[in-house]
Amino acid sequence: MRCALLLAVLLAALAGKAQLVLRVGDAATHEPLAYAHVSWHMLGPYPAQTVVSGPDGRARVPIYEPQVRSGVVVHITVLGYADVTDTLYTLTPVTYGLKQVLFQLDEAVITGQYRPGTADKAVHRMRVIDAQRIQRMAAENLGDALRQELNIRLSQDNILGTSLSMQGLGGENVKVLVDGVPVIGRQNGGLDLAQIDLSGIERVEIVEGPLSVNYGTNALAGTINLITRKRSGAPASLNVDAYAEHLGRLNLAVTAGKRIGKGDLLLTVGRNFFGGWDPRQGGAFYDFAGRIADTARTQQWKPREQYFGRLGYRWALTDRWTLGYKGEVMQDRITNRGLPRVPYRETAFDEAYLTERLDNALFAEGTWGRGRRLNIIAAHDRYRRTRNTWLRDLTTLDEQLVSTAGMQDTTRFTLTNLRTVFSSATDTAVLGYELGADLNLETGAGDRIGDGHGEDIGDYAVFGSLEWRPVQRVVLRPGLRYAYNTRYGAPLIPSLNLRWQLDSALTLRASYAQGFRAPSLKELYFLFVDVNHNIRGNTDLAAERSNNFSAGLNYRKALPGGVLTAEVGGFYNLIDDLITLAQVDGTLYSYVNIGAFRTRGGSAGIGWDNGHWLLNAGAAVTGRSDALGERVGETWTYAPEYRASITHEWRRQGWSASVFGKYQGTTSNYVYLSDTEVARSTIDAYMMADAVVSKKLWGKRITLAAGCKNLGDVTNVGTTLGSGGVHGGGGGLVPLAIGRTYFLRVDLDLKKKSE
Repeated sequence: MRCALLLAVLLAALAGKAQLVLRVGDAATHEPLAYAHVSWHMLGPYPAQTVVSGPDGRARVPIYEPQVRSGVVVHITVLGYADVTDTLYTLTPVTYGLKQVLFQLDEAVITGQYRPGTADKAVHRMRVIDAQRIQRMAAENLGDALRQELNIRLSQDNILGTSLSMQGLGGENVKVLVDGVPVIGRQNGGLDLAQIDLSGIERVEIVEGPLSVNYGTNALAGTINLITRKRSGAPASLNVDAYAEHLGRLNLAVTAGKRIGKGDLLLTVGRNFFGGWDPRQGGAFYDFAGRIADTARTQQWKPREQYFGRLGYRWALTDRWTLGYKGEVMQDRITNRGLPRVPYRETAFDEAYLTERLDNALFAEGTWGRGRRLNIIAAHDRYRRTRNTWLRDLTTLDEQLVSTAGMQDTTRFTLTNLRTVFSSATDTAVLGYELGADLNLETGAGDRIGDGHGEDIGDYAVFGSLEWRPVQRVVLRPGLRYAYNTRYGAPLIPSLNLRWQLDSALTLRASYAQGFRAPSLKELYFLFVDVNHNIRGNTDLAAERSNNFSAGLNYRKALPGGVLTAEVGGFYNLIDDLITLAQVDGTLYSYVNIGAFRTRGGSAGIGWDNGHWLLNAGAAVTGRSDALGERVGETWTYAPEYRASITHEWRRQGWSASVFGKYQGTTSNYVYLSDTEVARSTIDAYMMADAVVSKKLWGKRITLAAGCKNLGDVTNVGTTLGSGGVHGGGGGLVPLAIGRTYFLRVDLDLKKKSE
């Protein structure tokens, strides 16, 4: 009898345990919102716990019937939507419709942060280019998206592509990531930004200054992280994006999404085509028939064709664990047609540069109560660039490969990356921490890498940081990274970040960080030769070491009519043994250490957003100092920048109009005069401006955009050797853009409603 009574009590207790089921959806479309964060706690001084909604928007809160009768507070957050807080007293299922935020005070960021949060609460100085801004600019690749940003300058090579510099430092000092995975395939020290298509990209996060503690080598000047779209947003979706320019650019990308049980599957495929352009090219539109048998066959801007695809799958294994896979493939072909050969002009040498990428990554993310989070990334990337040279008969158009040594070659690189990060922190905790391991192995092989047998370099690191709140409004984050580099002795890398919330609208950020960058395999061993280039590696290079100081003051205030933002900041970089690509003679370049190199500068900006008008203006200046200038008493050279943009939206009618403009002042460069002498040259100032008008149709399923890029018709920019007295004479032109272009873009977005 006693046993039976105990059993009855136990069964009653088990029956009292249940789940509080919440459904989270969009208030306007009623579409479920996947991966919403639901924090809950009992009324009173009880710790909060968090669950995440599944792909169907449902979140299940484990709780007992007697507990819920005393009151349970739930707080629901979804990026891009207004938060919802409610108190419940029964286990009756509840549905919440969240409203989209008309304009967001905060933008989500994850780069360098302990957990997903907002740019306003990030410890580092960050900028976010979201999908809406990408669409407003009609940006097709990463270079287009960065063209209007302050402290970033783009340069163009018609074989090696579009590269960047940040804070006065070259692209080899900027870490470029896709979902936290490093992008490989640097040619002249930097990545070709035109090879990074923005189809399926949700946002671009930019952190200025070193993140060497978090990401190691190449993260001296800054870090750029592209965040891909992770969920379809509907049971099924289809997006088609077609883009055309009147001077021979045709792009098409298709993205399809499908929700499968607890997972989201996304597939993106596309083709980008550019027929080439030359200043001699006449006519209002590009001639697709082309002329490939006379002198017009040679073009300053080379024809280019890209194919790309991305497959992503994200699976909500449990409320706490999410698994994912992402695979990307890209093929890029640049054709360089040579001039007809004298004396009879019946043959010509043609070159083709074929770049192929294959990237694979596995992701795992786990969360626990009190802000504990584990992130694991395992990635393997493969990169191959092949150059072929043909002798073409211009009378028959037959071709044959040239058998001369060095006229055909293939270079291959791989990167294997394993990254694990565990963090523990909440918004109110006095002390939080992050611990991680970052393992990287890069290999290179090919006739132009070392002795042809292949080379490799490994960088294996552990890192950690603490986040301390001595008072609620102050956050201090000291960090440390220890790395073992297989070719260079890596020092301990420290950093210290401060975030001080002076009041509800004003935030001060300051940081100090050291940096270390070992020369890459290309800088050590690579040999690249064609009719326009001769780039040689240098095995005697020393590793770069740097110190960075930066500070910034942000103001963000929600006023009755809109949001007012303002920012002012500055930086100072000191780099020993800076590695740069310097001109040796004509088309011959080599990598050299130029000793102590310093950059300093500042920026200021202001913005206004009321949901209809979006106004931004800013200015920046970057100074550079090196041993070349000090020898002649020219300690610093400065390059100013100015940018402005204006957008007006007629939301009810579905119209939008934007104008973007940026002025880039004169900038210094380097010329390698001899084995013992490097000189400075300058690149002239220029201004780039774009205008875009868009209209939404068919219930916002179709967006038509038309506009003009490069309103000022800028093509080539002048260079001068020896500006400032280092050396005198000489100069030339460097390509920048193909001139003024008119474009049309059509975006079709279809979504299946909830079943």
